[in-house]
Amino acid sequence: MKNWWKQLTRKKYYPHMIAFLIPFLACLGICIGNGVYPFGENCILHVDMYHQYCPFFTEFLEKLQNGESLLYSWNLGLGSDFVSLYAYYLASPLNWLLILCPKAYVIEFMTVLILAKIALSGVTFFLFLKYHFQLTGKDGVLHANSRVPAIACGTAYAMCGFVAAYNWNIMWMDCIVLAPIIFLGLEKLVKENKVAVYYVSLAVAIVSNYYISIMICLCLVFYFLVLFVSQKEERWGALIRFGIYSLLAGGTAAILLIPEYLILGYSGSQGISFPETVSWYFNLIQELSRNCLTAYVYTGREHWPNLYTGVFTMLCVVLYVFNRRISWKKKIPSLAMLGFFLISFSNNYLDFIWHGLHFPDSLPGRQSFLYSFLILVMSFETIRKWKGNKIWHIVVAFLAGSGVLIAGFMQMDAELVDPLAFYVTGIFLAIYAVILLLCKKSNRAMRRMFRNLAFVVVICELTVNMAVTSFSVTSRTAYTAKMDDYQSLLEQAEEDNEQDGNGFYRVEDAERMTKNDDMLYGYPSGTQFSSLMNINVSHFYQRVLMEGGKNFYCYNGATPLISAMLSVKYMLSDNAMDESPLRTIVGTSGDKVLYKNNYCLPLGFMMTEEEVEAWDNTTGGKIKNINSLGYALGAQADMLQHADCSETDLEGESTIVFQDEGYYYAVYDRCSADTLTAVSQDGTVRNYAKTTHRYLLDLGYHKIGDTVTISNALMENLSFQVYRLDLDVVDQAYERLLEQTMELTSQTDTHITGSIDVKKEGRLIFSIPDEAGWKLYVDGAEQDIESFKETFISVHLTEGEHSIELRYMTPGLLDGAAISAVCIGLFGLLMLIRRQRRRTHGKHEE
Repeated sequence: MKNWWKQLTRKKYYPHMIAFLIPFLACLGICIGNGVYPFGENCILHVDMYHQYCPFFTEFLEKLQNGESLLYSWNLGLGSDFVSLYAYYLASPLNWLLILCPKAYVIEFMTVLILAKIALSGVTFFLFLKYHFQLTGKDGVLHANSRVPAIACGTAYAMCGFVAAYNWNIMWMDCIVLAPIIFLGLEKLVKENKVAVYYVSLAVAIVSNYYISIMICLCLVFYFLVLFVSQKEERWGALIRFGIYSLLAGGTAAILLIPEYLILGYSGSQGISFPETVSWYFNLIQELSRNCLTAYVYTGREHWPNLYTGVFTMLCVVLYVFNRRISWKKKIPSLAMLGFFLISFSNNYLDFIWHGLHFPDSLPGRQSFLYSFLILVMSFETIRKWKGNKIWHIVVAFLAGSGVLIAGFMQMDAELVDPLAFYVTGIFLAIYAVILLLCKKSNRAMRRMFRNLAFVVVICELTVNMAVTSFSVTSRTAYTAKMDDYQSLLEQAEEDNEQDGNGFYRVEDAERMTKNDDMLYGYPSGTQFSSLMNINVSHFYQRVLMEGGKNFYCYNGATPLISAMLSVKYMLSDNAMDESPLRTIVGTSGDKVLYKNNYCLPLGFMMTEEEVEAWDNTTGGKIKNINSLGYALGAQADMLQHADCSETDLEGESTIVFQDEGYYYAVYDRCSADTLTAVSQDGTVRNYAKTTHRYLLDLGYHKIGDTVTISNALMENLSFQVYRLDLDVVDQAYERLLEQTMELTSQTDTHITGSIDVKKEGRLIFSIPDEAGWKLYVDGAEQDIESFKETFISVHLTEGEHSIELRYMTPGLLDGAAISAVCIGLFGLLMLIRRQRRRTHGKHEE
């Protein structure tokens, strides 16, 4: 250990340690200042990290620690492929360290990963500069005058505007770390005929996150063309190597790419619609204003990129143009690429191409880390060859930067860049200009002092920007508050279900924090938020006035019969005053309550083909679609009947007075408020989240003369149509479905067996999304799966007793694994051939 530490702390390795520690400690300090646990009660769960990554990481941990299948998860909505989820969200090799993490500290595991990836980005950029500019001597030690600027530029890459805006998007950060190594590997491939670094780093990047890798691959094509043109020898050999090892890297990731592609075919992200006309989002001055220090990070839908890379780069880019020691052969490609990036952020065609032939719904300018990479390479070369600039160049650069700031101040929206940001940026711009001027007029010793001063200013500037614009926090206490009580209630639900002997069931949360609470707490549900979500389920939900969208579906708005068909048996709630004919309290823990839905069907149930055909849930109004199900099952009246209630609508508040006793729902035409609150006469409070999505509001059970007041924070005048649930119709339809159900024999993540005694032939329907990975067997013989309402698995059964079996295998996984194995094998074979050639010809190729 002592010898290892000596080696690590030698000068040869010391700069790499500093390149890691500076961004790591800066970001750690910001987290401590923001009270992030264990230094306070906060956490950095932000946007998708809050709603998706923490639940997904928790489910991954459970699977790793409990030895569960990684092919499928019942805890992601109604059930979903897990390989594709892993490929999309969890494929970082570092995530496997979760197996060592206690479940209570998943949030801290992700926090440390983010800080580590930010710091590693600084190291990898430092390594790129070290190789690209040949900064080391024969002893492998960096030239003394290169260390400080290289570390500063590495820190700027690690803490650029992209990272400040998107570091919480943990699945992207591996590619930010690997991008400099990939470009370094490309240079080795072209210039030295060395391929291993390029292949391995690109393959790992594509495996880790295919989406950001698309942008890296596009940039690799441009960079290879630059290297190809500048290469004097073996150009065509370099072209062949580039093609072969790029394809091998992509093929190596096929084990994840193919399943991910196939599952994405079920999602709302399917299809490509190239823009028909060209458009421009903003002008150049407005765009360049996004370079300002402390400019607000932007994650909305208006395409504004996060371009901040350090104020010093504003001077360095201009000085790069004037620098006489940098040849125009280098300048022209770099400046052309810089201009291309700036156009790409603003032009809809190029924006569409950069983002994988899609427009991002939010989080725009996702290629901006490559812009920062280019800017910093140009800046470092300017600093390294600072003798190529004269004093008047510095003055011109300062005036040009000041001009951009003044013009931006006059044009920019204050909601995107605070006016103070222009002043702060101007101050730092002046500081850097003064330091450069003093360096030009000072002796060697003073220049070293000013260089170190500039380094300190750069680190302070980058840290201030991260502190102001990044690491937003939320309450960790609030996020984890339900954990213990919910675990207790889920254990009670399992015990209660065992007494009933009904096998599989789902659970829902009346006051969910996220649409992935099922993975966070560990239970099957009817709600999901994921880019891989089956869009057909969402469409089904929306047709029956439940909540659905492009990348989510939610149990909100479920009526008793639809809920029963989804096998939702239990409800977790904060409200102990919600017993009704629909649900009964079966357990409590603290102030949390476990309800049992009185209407719940097993995983498989029968409908006759006539009943299936009679339920037309696509052509009528959405209330009519719900009522149509009751009629299809033999009911003689509407399940939801329009209620004659008196309603008083005021600004921001509507009061409903019920004229009859019963269970009520309400629907509205529009709502701009994201939350509605209903307060009943008995004091019961119901909060309805994401009401802009429009779904049926469950008002609960009320007696004659009871009132409910529905309010919204936006003070909108909303009008509600109120419906009373006819429980006799629900009972009649439910008893019809309950007549023939499948008895579950066994269930694992990927295998279901059961039996059913069919008295009247028809369709056996499962509340499982119909996706290609499932195979269905009846009495041992494989049967073609019929899609029920284009959403669920079903199969026609004749009268008699039948054994049923369902098996799941991720579609494309075996084919992808075979391709990956072949590509890895080919790479290994090529490496052996290259080694043999070296031995034969005595050449150092690898």
